[in-house]
Amino acid sequence: MDVFRLPHQLNIRLTTACCFLLLASCAVLEPLPELPEDRVTLTVTLPAGWADVDIYRPPGAGPAPMVIIAHGFSRSRYNMAGWGRYLADAGIIAVVPDLPAWSDHERNGRFLAELQAELLDDPDWAARIDTERLGLMGFSAGGLASLLAAAELPNLRIWVGLDPVDRGGLGAAVAGRIHAQAVVITAEPSACNAHGNARVIVDALPAPDIHHITGAVHADAEWPGSRLADLACEPATPEGRAEFRRQATSVLLAAFALEPGG
Repeated sequence: MDVFRLPHQLNIRLTTACCFLLLASCAVLEPLPELPEDRVTLTVTLPAGWADVDIYRPPGAGPAPMVIIAHGFSRSRYNMAGWGRYLADAGIIAVVPDLPAWSDHERNGRFLAELQAELLDDPDWAARIDTERLGLMGFSAGGLASLLAAAELPNLRIWVGLDPVDRGGLGAAVAGRIHAQAVVITAEPSACNAHGNARVIVDALPAPDIHHITGAVHADAEWPGSRLADLACEPATPEGRAEFRRQATSVLLAAFALEPGG
């Protein structure tokens, strides 16, 4: 794996407020070299915060659809790495960031919107991205953050919520502003998905595309999971995870007019 860092960061995490504001005002990506591997790691600093970002690139030349994928509460990009590699194999540029804020969902939503804009503004990445086929996908609290971002992105084609969880009515408040296709895939209600409170988001969406996976648990939407998640919630199952994968991939391929198998 090759790691690329923004030139202004110099591999140093600056923690003072004045340095943070300076970095946030001049986030510029380095030119992207050609690599034999399909994953690139960037460190980006944006007004909403800094984070490491893994980008999984599909095989083949030419612009491809892009989906930014948000992890759940207290998780990291590693817990959505399976999605990144799988969607890249399907022909989609999969962008999997760490979210910069632990529980500030609005800030995480701003970060996701800023990340999309940053990649589209960079000439090297923009040449690889089909700007007419852009998506967001998020799991649990990442489903909420990605929904908040989707409300600010008029160029988005699809948003997919993987058993999303609302907090304080934030998601329900912005759901009516979503212009993209909105897909919600839910597991069975449990304490880990706030007893199925994705329904408040669904009720507020103008035209939701709802998929419920009977028997699935909240952790099935994360890929890969962890023993910690299995202990905190119901243990994930191969069957539930496979069904989340099948349904999410199906709606993304359809939205982007891609054939199954890439």
